[in-house]
Amino acid sequence: MHIIRLYTSILLLLSLPGFSQNDSVKTIKYNRDFVFNDGVYKTFQEFKNNSPSIKKFSVKKASPLSDPNYTLIEYSDTIADKNKLKDCWGYCYHGNVYIAHPYYAYYFKLMVIGSLCHYYGISEILSSNAFGNNMVTGISFDKDYGQFMLDFKTGITQIFNYKTFLNFIKTNDDELYQELIVQKKKRQIIYMYLLKYNERHPIWFKEK
Repeated sequence: MHIIRLYTSILLLLSLPGFSQNDSVKTIKYNRDFVFNDGVYKTFQEFKNNSPSIKKFSVKKASPLSDPNYTLIEYSDTIADKNKLKDCWGYCYHGNVYIAHPYYAYYFKLMVIGSLCHYYGISEILSSNAFGNNMVTGISFDKDYGQFMLDFKTGITQIFNYKTFLNFIKTNDDELYQELIVQKKKRQIIYMYLLKYNERHPIWFKEK
């Protein structure tokens, strides 16, 4: 009888809201005071875990007159051996997180971090120019800067505009979607609603 009661108690405990067998892993709710570990994130998962795999690195600008977002990252295998990093998801420097986008050595600071991260990055614009990169077709790609959003759950990056944001919250938060579509200036307030979405869907990091 005692064994049956004990078994029943365990089942009731497991069914309680918020209880998990993985509760031994402590997590911290992200806020603006959260400190990211400096280092290079080789993958998106390393960023999600706040666990950069390369800790010893240096950030260098190519030249004083170059694009301010063009950055060279060097890391050391040994004290004397320095290597230029050619492929990574991003890096954290002095607590600020930078994402590689969309070319090698172009990194942009995540201005907002949450379930939807927000940053400014490079958008390619197709242009017809006889003196462009392609001398045969006269077609080249010009660099322009635009807003982007990063889904913290999937790592998928999209251009941040009314259409993409609306489709996102329609799938992920119908209540917020219904609230936005009745607003008079809904196209002008999507950034505010991105912040609202983050408040409603906080992210968590493992406590180190």
